Amino acid sequence: MLDVALPAMMPEPSMDQPSAASPVEGRSHIRRIGWLHFANDFTLDFLTPLLPAGVGVAWLGVMEGAADAIGQVLKLFTGRASDRSGVRTPFVRWGYLVNAVARPLTAIGLFASLPWWIIACRLTDRVGKGIRGSATDALVADWTSGDERDRAYNQMRAMDHLGAAVGGLAAAGVAWLLAPDQLWMAVAALVVVTAWVAWLTRGLRDRPREVAAPAAPAAPAAGGGWWPSDPSVQRPLAAIGIAAVATKLSPLLVLVQVAGLPAEGSSASWPLWQICLGWAALGVVQAVAASAAGAVSSRVGAVWLLRCGWLATTVVFVGLALTSGPWLIACGLGYGIVAGLLEGSEKVLVANRVERGSRGIAFGALALLSAIAGLAGNAVCGALLAHWSALVFLVLAAMPLLGLVILGRGRSQTSG
Repeated sequence: MLDVALPAMMPEPSMDQPSAASPVEGRSHIRRIGWLHFANDFTLDFLTPLLPAGVGVAWLGVMEGAADAIGQVLKLFTGRASDRSGVRTPFVRWGYLVNAVARPLTAIGLFASLPWWIIACRLTDRVGKGIRGSATDALVADWTSGDERDRAYNQMRAMDHLGAAVGGLAAAGVAWLLAPDQLWMAVAALVVVTAWVAWLTRGLRDRPREVAAPAAPAAPAAGGGWWPSDPSVQRPLAAIGIAAVATKLSPLLVLVQVAGLPAEGSSASWPLWQICLGWAALGVVQAVAASAAGAVSSRVGAVWLLRCGWLATTVVFVGLALTSGPWLIACGLGYGIVAGLLEGSEKVLVANRVERGSRGIAFGALALLSAIAGLAGNAVCGALLAHWSALVFLVLAAMPLLGLVILGRGRSQTSG
């Protein structure tokens, strides 16, 4: 039996160290980081649904998996570096700037019909995410504690998905108004957002630490290892990594399935503007779900929310494999809801189980496991959707159940 007992509904303990920063300053930084998330995902999700115009379906899974893998693996190194240096903001600043510059450059590939250029820009974009990812997550944890942390992480995801929704709507309008050979002009215009991102990052700073009392012994250097050493976080990381084969599947591949693109030449396939509209709808439901997840997680705990989300993911993937028509659309939206609920909870669970000086490496480990799982899930799903059938979603549906078993066993063992 899977362990979903009510004791798991207790909120996760926090391992914060006090600092000299004021709550007002902390909230100001969280808002600024939230707007960075919005701006970043606006450009990302304006561009992403336009990519099928320049990259074939068979390559989408490989591109998305490889791009995400590069970014996630890099997070392990940059997260460790931010722990060892005690400084987060340079990684955050430069990572966002790389994102903001790489995306408008995709216009060159669309203009010249160069799929390899588009893929190269996508990989460069994910390098930016790798530079900033762990440091940004750790910076949010540094500036928050308790229930405020649950709300902050889910607020970040809500701003992500709100930006995605606005970006997707803008992409739908562009795809409807412009001919395919004119799309590059709209993508090039994303350079305007680069200035906004640069302005937002200028106001970030690291949370100051309390000055230790003179008699206090020197603390050991943080970030000395390459993997979290605390057993209380190792098993949850493994469970999240296994489930991530399905939960980190690119929403673009889910949208491709719902839109009927794997069936080459099918008259039922959606036009590009409708794909962009579907992408915006995914962003809306993810934003709403992420907003609600903060309140739910602070009451029932991140572990309980993860368990319920993984069970729901399995149901959604079975639906993607076996349904059609309106039910298939409902399953696509269901994937957006589940994704919105899960993303913040994973980070809350990790942040609450590690000390401040080890958060970068912990988030880097989470990113690395997600990278391996995401590369496998996206590559296999993309290839099999193009050359086999939607039954690949049945294979992916088993992975959250396996993660649920691992997480459940970890709970029972630690409780004695």
